Parts: sequence; C-alpha cells; structure tokens
Amino acid sequence: MASSIDNPLNRATQLCREDLRGVDACIRRELDSDVMMIPAIGNYIVDSGGKRLRPLLCILSARLFSYQGERHIPLSVVVEFLHTASLLHDDVVDSSGVRRGAPSANGVWGNQASVLVGDFLFSRAFEMMVADGHLEILALLSRVSNTLAEGEVLQLVRTFHLGMTEAEYLEVVESKTAILFSAAAEIGARVSEQDEEIIRRMAEYGMCLGVAFQLMDDVLDYAAEAQDVGKPVGHDLEEGKITLPLIHAMQQDPELYAIVEAVAERDGYAEGEREAVRDRVQAAGGVQRCLDAAAEYAERAKVCLPESGDPAIRQLMSDLADFSARRTH
Repeated sequence: MASSIDNPLNRATQLCREDLRGVDACIRRELDSDVMMIPAIGNYIVDSGGKRLRPLLCILSARLFSYQGERHIPLSVVVEFLHTASLLHDDVVDSSGVRRGAPSANGVWGNQASVLVGDFLFSRAFEMMVADGHLEILALLSRVSNTLAEGEVLQLVRTFHLGMTEAEYLEVVESKTAILFSAAAEIGARVSEQDEEIIRRMAEYGMCLGVAFQLMDDVLDYAAEAQDVGKPVGHDLEEGKITLPLIHAMQQDPELYAIVEAVAERDGYAEGEREAVRDRVQAAGGVQRCLDAAAEYAERAKVCLPESGDPAIRQLMSDLADFSARRTH
C-alpha cells in the first residue's frame, strides 16, 4: 500500500482542505441547540476520528466538474449527518461499547440519549435538504434515508443467518453503507448541473467505491490486529454479522460452519473460538475472496468515471478507488 504521506486519501484531503474546513464549520453551526446534550453527543461522534469520506467524495465530485458555488458544503453535511445518525443507532442496536478505538456515544451517555440525538440529526438533515430547495436532491436524500433504514432492518433480520448468500450480503452492504457514498458522488454532479447520464455514472462510481470500502472493513475484521483498526477483531460474528469472508469460508470448511453454528446458539464465542474462526476463515480463502471482490468493485468504480471533467481530479478519484481495495485500516 502507498505510504501514509502519498496515499490518495491524504492527497484528496489536502486538496480539499478549505472546503473540508467549511464542512466542519457548517457541522458546528447545524449541531447548535439549546439542549446541550445534542451538540455534546453530536460533536463527540463527529470528532471521533472518522475520515470524512462522504463529504470528501461530494467535494471531489463537484470539483471534477469545476463547480464554483457553495451548495455542495451544506449538502455534504447532510450526508455526514445521515451517516452519523446511522452510527448512533447502529451502536445501540449492536450493543457496541467502542467506536474507532474510543468509547461509543451510547457507552458514554446511554442508549436513550444516543437514539434521540440520532433522531435529531436525521431531522436536522431534512431541514437542510429543504433549505437547499432543489427537488431532485430532496428526492435523492429522502430515498437514501429510507434505504438506510431498510438496510438496518435487513441486517437485523439476517443476524446469525448462517445460510447468507453473497447476493444477500451485498444487498445489506449497498443499503447500509454504499448508498451514502453513491449519494455523495451524485450530489457533486447534480449541483454542477451535469446531464443525467453523467449523474448516473457518478452515482454508480460512489456505490462501487462504497462497497469496496465495506468489503475491506470486513477483511480487516478477520485479518488485522485490534490496535490497527481501533476495534476488537472477530467482532462481526460476535454481533451476528455474517460477512463475505465467513460466507465463503463456511462453504469450503464444514467444521467452521459447525463452530459458527455453536457461536450463534450461545450468542457469543466460547474460549478459543474467536481465534479458531479467524484462522479457519483465512485458511479457507475467505479473506482472499473478499480482497478479490473489493478489487473487482474498485475496477467497476474506475470504469464509471466519465471522460469529461478535470483530468487531475478524475485520476485522483480513480486512485481513490484503487486505495479503497488495498487499505490496511
């Protein structure tokens, strides 16, 4: 992988630093509330070490088409608020006490406060969409928020679903994660008033990029060390999430299937099972299958980029697609 100095994510962040400062300032303004717990929790999770990937993608997409206005800044924040609200709700549903190596919001303030502040972020996002005043973007982001909610329910009903297929898994990934990447890339094209074919291609670029990022998250759960990813490894199965590395490995290793079945029955690992599952997933090729899938989605993302637009930004977005499939944290 490229060094931390020259990797495309760092280059993109540096290139867009002024717009990202605008995003941060807008976040602070929109989190303002007389109810002090709202900005406290909102700022806590917003400041908790995230990469600002979705706002960055929206900014890059607008820059690709040389957009000169300001609409992409608050709309980037809308996407970030939808993402942050979903994280707050996710951690409650998953009973997660850690996020990015630090105590999660619900671990600090409790489940009730986290859910309610998540609701505030959703409602504030809709106020901002209406303030933007463009029906196409309001329709897009309304559809995205609905898809996010469907994805959450879909993941819930498929908890410890040992018969999960790759297609079912990807349906969850697209609904829960990639849809926001897709929306961010599409917004940049829409505010730049591109034609519908270019808008469609940018949305598909974002979708494929988002799937590749999530696939790598799922790889890291079985291949990384906890200190490198800021969360316990092997945690996905502990939460009942049957991801692509495990799906593939269980198809190759009947003994692994039996171990996972036992984990599901007791709703957690017995002593030594976390390591056994991790080792067997790697030995059965589950990690490699997921790496291959991430690379395939990265290639699809690159193909979607239109020939029009700033060549340097297009190359950077292409490099970001490659990076998405080979990052280590």
